[in-house]
Amino acid sequence: MLILLIAIICLILQFFLPWWIIALVAFVMAFWKSKSAGHAFGAGFSAIFLLWIIMALIHSIPNENLLANRVGQMLMLPDLSYNWIIVMLITGIIGGLAAGLSALAGFYSQQAISKTPPTV
Repeated sequence: MLILLIAIICLILQFFLPWWIIALVAFVMAFWKSKSAGHAFGAGFSAIFLLWIIMALIHSIPNENLLANRVGQMLMLPDLSYNWIIVMLITGIIGGLAAGLSALAGFYSQQAISKTPPTV
């Protein structure tokens, strides 16, 4: 459920706002809905990883992966016919890590606020 919420909200907001809105959305959704640290990180990472890979494929397939192959050349990847796949994976991992760590911070913030401090 959390994965779907993060993915749908980020999909809509990324049409109008900068890419880093994924961090804010993942933070807020994990603050609100996550059950554990692993759940928060996994939901944030997998939602954005899949969303960014799907969006990259939607934009890359019509132009026969021309831009993705050129980005692979800029990254000095070996001249292979599947450079675009490596570029897509790098894109998904970077976005997934940003969202996953932000969701983890959201979960830990919720834990810090909800627990009462120890009495001295």
